[in-house]
Amino acid sequence: MGLALLILGSLAPRARAWVWVPDEGDTGWQILVYDPGPGGFTGTAGFVVSKVIDDCAFSELLLDNLSHGGAEVNRGFEVGNYSDFNLLGDSYGEVTSQPVTTLNFIEYTPVEGEYLSHLFSLAPGVSTAAFRNAQGQPGTVGSILETPISLAPGERFSFNWAFLGNGYRPCNDFSLFYLKDQSGVMVFSQGLGQIGSPDPVPNPAMGAIISLLLDP
Repeated sequence: MGLALLILGSLAPRARAWVWVPDEGDTGWQILVYDPGPGGFTGTAGFVVSKVIDDCAFSELLLDNLSHGGAEVNRGFEVGNYSDFNLLGDSYGEVTSQPVTTLNFIEYTPVEGEYLSHLFSLAPGVSTAAFRNAQGQPGTVGSILETPISLAPGERFSFNWAFLGNGYRPCNDFSLFYLKDQSGVMVFSQGLGQIGSPDPVPNPAMGAIISLLLDP
């Protein structure tokens, strides 16, 4: 399984760093590191796994080894439940010590300790229409997990995550991470994993050649 490190800037506009997976693919364990900069941050961290088309298979998001959140005693879900976390509405998730196996028989075990969080984008779930994937498609239903965090100036927030995309394109299920300030306003959103592939980047030079061929 792959391992990547993302270091994110302070309260930037929506970022574009997604880890793409093929149909029924998975990302492997990844590491995300958020740097709040000199102002620090106090508010809520949230984690989303979402469907885009409801009649597709559900996808999954694994979380482990949070550096903050979950208060002091449950940052890595090591009390075996969601103490000091909030599983919103009809979201479906579990804290488990059992291995999680993908459709391709890849086995995920906790990064540290004995437990990890396992979120599912099952229906009915909660509405995820406020969130969008990399193509701008809104979510439909999924699961959302939140926890309070407080970061001193320059203190980073990190966690391990893995996205299991169990569907097929164009069912471009996705997962992401966000921050809300103390008034509940979303101030940061970062894509994690998504089914699909990035849109091709136009080649200006090739465009000029085609233009010359069409209009010599």
